[in-house]
Amino acid sequence: LGRMIAGRRALIAMAAALAAWSSGTMAQPADPAALLKTLMDLEKESWQFVKDKNIAGMQNYMADDGLQIFSDGTRFDKPQFLKFMPDFRLDSIAYDTAGEIKVWTQDVVTLFYRVTYVSGVKDGKASTFKVMSSNTYVRRSGKWWSVLYQETPAP
Repeated sequence: LGRMIAGRRALIAMAAALAAWSSGTMAQPADPAALLKTLMDLEKESWQFVKDKNIAGMQNYMADDGLQIFSDGTRFDKPQFLKFMPDFRLDSIAYDTAGEIKVWTQDVVTLFYRVTYVSGVKDGKASTFKVMSSNTYVRRSGKWWSVLYQETPAP
């Protein structure tokens, strides 16, 4: 009987620990609308950094271990993208959706939105890109950093 009671207690303790862990990993923000606005504002600011060729701004936005994957399959880590920025021309941008978020943990969130932009390489012909964008942000020392930006062509 003593082993049975001890076994039940252990089972209850494991279930409680699992429930606490799973609620922590699926944490929802206190105000999802405010978090969406914060991340969408950061996203819009990053596009402006690119348009203005503001390397210092992008340096302070993209995580050191960040990666960007564009709709044509081009990939850039942070140093590569910062080096590429002066030769990239962003002529215009239009946000087709207000965005949505998926909260993975309190410190990891993915932002989804549709965007149309016109860009080209310096002195080259501009192209229009209509894409579904996702950007995963991590909060480190209280600051949101872009760690994975990815585009998929949208119809």
